[in-house]
Amino acid sequence: MLKRGNARAHAEELASLFVVSLPRSLSSLLYVAAAHAIGLAEPMWTSDGEILNRERVPRRMQSRMRSLAPDERFTLLGSAPDVFTSMTSYLDRAALRQGFAYKDVVQPFVIGGWEGLGDFKVLKVRRNVAEVAYTMLKRQWLYPAHAASVFDEHPWALVEGLVRAEAVLDALPGETVEYSDAVLDHDALEAALTRLYPDAPLAPPRYIDRGFARTRRRLETDRRGSLVFRRLEWIVSAVRERLRFDDPREEIAEALS
Repeated sequence: MLKRGNARAHAEELASLFVVSLPRSLSSLLYVAAAHAIGLAEPMWTSDGEILNRERVPRRMQSRMRSLAPDERFTLLGSAPDVFTSMTSYLDRAALRQGFAYKDVVQPFVIGGWEGLGDFKVLKVRRNVAEVAYTMLKRQWLYPAHAASVFDEHPWALVEGLVRAEAVLDALPGETVEYSDAVLDHDALEAALTRLYPDAPLAPPRYIDRGFARTRRRLETDRRGSLVFRRLEWIVSAVRERLRFDDPREEIAEALS
């Protein structure tokens, strides 16, 4: 077993980790657990490694991100090419290739279009889109609709943006942890990290405690009793089916009413 100093030196030689997911997918807890398990450093100028979200960076450190628009989320190359390019350039400068862990949940299309991601180990957290939409609607976080091009009313536009982002994240190389597995025990995260870093001495990842279990039961009970959630499940299915085809918008007008 490596001593602490030797283990840290070994971690500094490892490829950096990038954790990606849709919002509200347990990514912060899994990011911290993964970084600690591997021994990777968390950049001190971010909160939970969230490198493209200015709201998660202390104000005194935001000069590092001066090229990024503060309210940009789910940015598309086609609709904001200059902003998109500035973000990928920023990632090239700011994300160190060895010894660190980073995270993003607000710019899936930028991450998907960033060539530099190939230099990183990628951990993807995948959650049921209806669950993500449900939690975001409760908070009135509607920004995924920036990526919608078929629907323009909520919650349809929100769901469309999330479905499109999910497809981008699914296409990225890396290891996937299912949210539904990760909320039950630590095994799914540990297995994914072992596949990503087969030669690294990993500490057991830990993030589940009694408080976590109580919150999990409360949220599950809330969703089971919610008619809004059931409708969102139907909307997600309808949006997925709609995006399989390139039909005129008029054909879905009735569904939007």
